[in-house]
Amino acid sequence: MEIRKVNWFFPVFIIGYFVLSILCSSVMLGLMNSGINVPDWIQYVLSEGIVLIIAIIYMIINRIDPFTDLGYRKIGFTDAVLSLVAGYCMVPMVLFISNISMLFSTNYLEEGTNTFLTYPFLMQVILMAVIPPLVEELVFRGIFFGTYRKAGLCGAAIMSGLIFACFHLNINQALYAFAIGIVFAYMVEATGSLWSSVIAHFAINTYSIGVIEILKLAGMYTADGELAGALAESGSAQAETSLAANIVALVFMAALAAGFMMLSVLCIRTMAKRHGRSLTLRCDNESVKNYLSLPVVVAMVMCIAYMILIEVVV
Repeated sequence: MEIRKVNWFFPVFIIGYFVLSILCSSVMLGLMNSGINVPDWIQYVLSEGIVLIIAIIYMIINRIDPFTDLGYRKIGFTDAVLSLVAGYCMVPMVLFISNISMLFSTNYLEEGTNTFLTYPFLMQVILMAVIPPLVEELVFRGIFFGTYRKAGLCGAAIMSGLIFACFHLNINQALYAFAIGIVFAYMVEATGSLWSSVIAHFAINTYSIGVIEILKLAGMYTADGELAGALAESGSAQAETSLAANIVALVFMAALAAGFMMLSVLCIRTMAKRHGRSLTLRCDNESVKNYLSLPVVVAMVMCIAYMILIEVVV
């Protein structure tokens, strides 16, 4: 019954998010046309706010207590450190998947967040690495994974990963969101706490802004977030390298990603052992029909169709 409810919630969530986002964008555009300067960060916060509001409405209707029902249990210092390390160890995998997907898709995240690089570092961290993990982990590992988990671990991890991927509404982010979404689910299972995935999500989101901040301090990035001088010329030259060189680079990235993912898995297994939990990667005794129903399938198809459409049309 609960899975049926959450499967109906997904299309409502996606449509509500899409419609309210367009409405907010229209309001912001109207304000700017009226001569009122609206900072970009406001629209970004509103986007996460829409996700949170829809989730809160769902929790109120279904009488879900986030602290008792969604796994907001206290996390110890050791688990917090292991979650942070596991998150940073996932970064090479994210970069590898992103680079592979950019062969046939657009990196909308990079295009959409360039403006934030002009903000103070602390503000960047709050906007890109604190707010999104807090909001998104509540929804995807709390509501969705927490509900699907009642039908089995493996299927629940895959389903919550698929829904997390669809939410991003672009192919580039969707592919690596699916991968890390599954890993985040296993982290929650290993620790029994949603805070483990929040911390790992924070780690992944801080990586890029942290690297750019270091490059700024080294004079390799300008204040407005652009590559400086010779480094910019080097980047242009790299873009024109041969196919063979690109393949070698991708193979190296794959090896690096695999090595660091082994460390990430080691961290997760260590946390599971500390809590006396066993993790299984197989879905042998789990039926697809336990998780899928028409509403969630239709919503996923709509999201995938939209992602393909924007790549073809835009």
